Amino acid sequence: MASTESQLRQELSDHFHHAVLDHPDVMTECLSILRLYHLTPADLFFKYEAFLMSRPSGLRAKLTNLSLETLKELRAEIQRGQQAKAVASMAASPSTTDQSGRSNLGLRKGKGNMNDIGGFLEGLSTPSRPVKGRPSNVAVRPSNQGINGSPGHSAFALVGSNQLSTPQRASPSVASASSYRPGPSKMGSGGLLETPISKGANGLTLPSSPGSPAGSPTSLKPQLGQPFHLRPQPHTLVETLNPHLSSVSHGMPPGSKSRISLSSTSDPKNWNYRYMFEKMSQRSEALDDLIDDYAENIKDAYGITELGDPHFVSEESIYTVGRVLSPPTDTSKATSSSLFLESSRLLGAGKRLPLRFVSPGELKVRGGPPGVKGFGLFPGCLTCVKGRNGGGGAFVVEEVLLPAPSALAQSSSSELLDFQYGEKLNGQPISIVTAAGPFTLEDDLSYEPLAALLDVVIRERPDVLLLLGPFVDCQHPAISSGAVTETPADIFRNQVSRRLQNTLDSTPGTVIILVPNIRDVVSRHMAFPQSMLDKELLGLPKRVKVLPNPCTFSINEVIISLSSVDVLFHLRKEEVYQRAEEASPDPEIGGPEVKDAMAGLIRHVLGQRNFYPIFPVPESSAADVNLDVTHYPLLKMDGPAPDILILPSKLKHFSKVVDSTLVVNPAHLARAHTAGTFSKIVLHPSPRAELTDSIPLNDSTDSAREHSVWDRARSEIWRI
Repeated sequence: MASTESQLRQELSDHFHHAVLDHPDVMTECLSILRLYHLTPADLFFKYEAFLMSRPSGLRAKLTNLSLETLKELRAEIQRGQQAKAVASMAASPSTTDQSGRSNLGLRKGKGNMNDIGGFLEGLSTPSRPVKGRPSNVAVRPSNQGINGSPGHSAFALVGSNQLSTPQRASPSVASASSYRPGPSKMGSGGLLETPISKGANGLTLPSSPGSPAGSPTSLKPQLGQPFHLRPQPHTLVETLNPHLSSVSHGMPPGSKSRISLSSTSDPKNWNYRYMFEKMSQRSEALDDLIDDYAENIKDAYGITELGDPHFVSEESIYTVGRVLSPPTDTSKATSSSLFLESSRLLGAGKRLPLRFVSPGELKVRGGPPGVKGFGLFPGCLTCVKGRNGGGGAFVVEEVLLPAPSALAQSSSSELLDFQYGEKLNGQPISIVTAAGPFTLEDDLSYEPLAALLDVVIRERPDVLLLLGPFVDCQHPAISSGAVTETPADIFRNQVSRRLQNTLDSTPGTVIILVPNIRDVVSRHMAFPQSMLDKELLGLPKRVKVLPNPCTFSINEVIISLSSVDVLFHLRKEEVYQRAEEASPDPEIGGPEVKDAMAGLIRHVLGQRNFYPIFPVPESSAADVNLDVTHYPLLKMDGPAPDILILPSKLKHFSKVVDSTLVVNPAHLARAHTAGTFSKIVLHPSPRAELTDSIPLNDSTDSAREHSVWDRARSEIWRI
């Protein structure tokens, strides 16, 4: 490092030029960083360049201007790096005690006195008791296998003398070191190292503890919690929608054939596309087409004859349509004052303009539910706004037009009569059981929750069993850590396919439908929209139906739409709520404001007519979506509104009626260490007299009737 401060200032100006010469406060901060971390100006410059390259492109442009805020983030980055180096050097040292024999404080210890980087960064703990050293004559096999953290931060232990544990919380800066400590390896008769293998639960092959004899019990078990079969209140009713309708405890007669017919208008070949071959031109065209299609829907719904260019400076208010965007931020979600409006090439040459809203007392909202007192926006949201660009470089919004719901599905009375009172159903209700993965706890891969669900299916014999992935979850600790010796396909065949075959043998009339998830290791298609599962590869029975993710299909006359991506949770995190007054309130509707945040999230999906309307995908959720923008048309909800919309989410389970659509969130069948929930839907037929009276006596065409599934369906949420 330079010997004098003047030399340091000169070298800093040579590297950063006017960024430090014109800003004395920036120069002072740079000098402070050099003194604190013993760096040279050249080192600081190189670290700043590496800091910029590690950021996303949008944030990189914001940080290019060297300022005090940028230097504060750079200082934190340098501090985390030096802390990681210090912990790594302590982990590599043969002993964690100093010359006086006292343990080093401030370092969280793992099993076997292993150093835990995550513990070092997140807090201090009492040093663990030193352990005895290994005998020098025993061969030791080093472990290079890290245990990745899981969403639930679970911990595991191998039954035996040694334990396999996962850090409770991952460090935000560096990957947490595994506290797994291998014991002495077993020497084979031929002098070669052998990994002891034994059978876990349900025949699952798991590597046994290196320090325990081969063949010892090695099934993973939780350190906290209790076994699944000892769960409290198994198979209990949690919530009911339309409780006045009767429930069905036993569905089809034993040994009967299927009573329903499945239909879908989508072509499966559209989902078997090659991903990671997107072109920028195709992405821009797909995004541009969404804005133009939304503009046509808005014009039809509100009778607007012309849409204007928001960049055109005028004192008169205009209606315009665009996509709402927000700048990237690492600290918090966007606010209403940081939003931009992106026009299509047809309306505004694809330019972006800041959005500004008038005061909440003057801001109006039109087209929402009665009594609405605001609206929600999120990145990627398509919206129609009324306002003007007065020349201040922003579009000032005076009124927001919410999208109108899609038209409801209709069928002729004779068709409904044939479906509901024909030879197959004869006026009996249809029962649908829906569950979303994961289907096993994080403590093992025994799939006990799935087995318990299939026991219910065998006992009650529903018409449809609808299972949404993930089936073999890539985030399961045993999968992500490599603690299994079976392939994912073998796990699926042994734990899922075999059980489904037994279920079909017991209740042959039940139709089983599988929908994958992006986190499914057994899926060959890892982009969203996602292709269906490979039945031949996974050994699925022929009678099992596989559908893509997302998809829309029909059970008799009932239209069902579903997606296994947690779009509700992502919308909840990204939504920006803005207060506003209703433009044309109904004077007959009074009383306090009805707040239902979950219904608002559902209206985003239904109003945008898109299974995943967020764009771009939040960085924290990118691994759960893997969005392929070029194939956006496969995510659109074309046609009438679905009768039933199934959206599994980690949010609390619910059954709601939103804009005459029955929306069900069955939540997840299995959580980290506890049992989850699933749903039962009982579809009762319409009154026969109403159907027969609406059929004309002559040969004229039947009048179309709405399905009214929301009024004749009983939806139940059950604890497994």
